[in-house]
Amino acid sequence: MTPKCAVIQGDVLEVLRSFEDNTFGAVITDPPYASGGLHAKDRQATTAAKYTKNKTKNPLPNFEGDSKDQLSWMLWCVAWLREAKRVCKKGAPICVFIDFRQLDALKWAMQWADWLVNGIVVWDKTEIVRPQRGRFRSQCEFIIWGSKGAMSLKRKVPVLKGCYRYSTLNRGKLHQTQKPLALMRDIVRIVEPGETILDPFAGSGTTLVAALQEGYSAVGIEVTKEYATIAQKQIDTLSQTSPTNNREVTM
Repeated sequence: MTPKCAVIQGDVLEVLRSFEDNTFGAVITDPPYASGGLHAKDRQATTAAKYTKNKTKNPLPNFEGDSKDQLSWMLWCVAWLREAKRVCKKGAPICVFIDFRQLDALKWAMQWADWLVNGIVVWDKTEIVRPQRGRFRSQCEFIIWGSKGAMSLKRKVPVLKGCYRYSTLNRGKLHQTQKPLALMRDIVRIVEPGETILDPFAGSGTTLVAALQEGYSAVGIEVTKEYATIAQKQIDTLSQTSPTNNREVTM
């Protein structure tokens, strides 16, 4: 079966509520962290000012949903995580990117939404990140991973790493917080062959591209119109220029 992909522009909760129960084989996503400042003024700054080197001169579109305080963010996460769980199949894995500031809040939200929390994966962004004298580098982000109920040990999935080392993107970015494609190709391999991956926060579509390149179908939701357009363009370009490049699954 040829993998298929769809990009839906809209609010995550509204779109998730339109899906039928038990539709997807996994959730892999990178939501807004809403952790760019301790005070309301800082949180309400543009995402470019919070997360990019060029600050307000960054040419990439700002993205929505990043100005909540921690409690509001956690309650919002519970809401979308509950809907994501409903539309996933029994045993489906979930992988959600997060930073150290919101790590606990996300873990609590996932448990509140009745996902099993199975562990934390580390993304080592390498020494390329900005050094500060007398401080540890902010070199790592995290992925909390879990599942909708127990995951069978007989799934056709290889043994995966617990830590991935890929440098952040400094050139050619399509999104202010874009993850490396190679990293996302590694992460999607937690999913069984033939399943459809759901990304509720698709951004510029990196997870969707990774899914297609690894032989999975995928559906992405993106509230920011500019990024939904970019994601669709990425998918269209991929489908026109190259076939899927499936890795061999080794057990």
